[in-house]
Amino acid sequence: MSKTLEIIQKTLIAEGYSQTEPRRQVLEVFLENDKPLTPVAIHKKLSNRRINLASVYRAIELFCRLGLLTEVDHVAEGKRFELSDDYRGHHHHLICSGCGKTEDFEDCEMEELEKLIRRRFHFKVTRHDLRFMGLCERCQR
Repeated sequence: MSKTLEIIQKTLIAEGYSQTEPRRQVLEVFLENDKPLTPVAIHKKLSNRRINLASVYRAIELFCRLGLLTEVDHVAEGKRFELSDDYRGHHHHLICSGCGKTEDFEDCEMEELEKLIRRRFHFKVTRHDLRFMGLCERCQR
């Protein structure tokens, strides 16, 4: 079992939830994939494991409520999710509005902007999410 899965399981238990087999398997799909996934894509990856689509949606909803997953974007196929920064590391996204491809980028220059926001608005930023929408190299052709 991976360290991340172990930490997530402890979080579930601490919040009063049991670690069911469908929940464990949905989490494993996220741990095995480093790109945002729709519930349908997760279900397809679990097709040989007899987990129904409703269970996938319920697991994702719970994981989002607990801060384990985060919604990345909404493409034609539906909302896409990934492990939250606490479990994956802080990063941002480049999202192609042509084909839906999402790329991560980890360079974050937001600290100065957060300081400005704190000074000007007396607002403490606890989290930020940055997405750039545009066209990938292939869709620009």
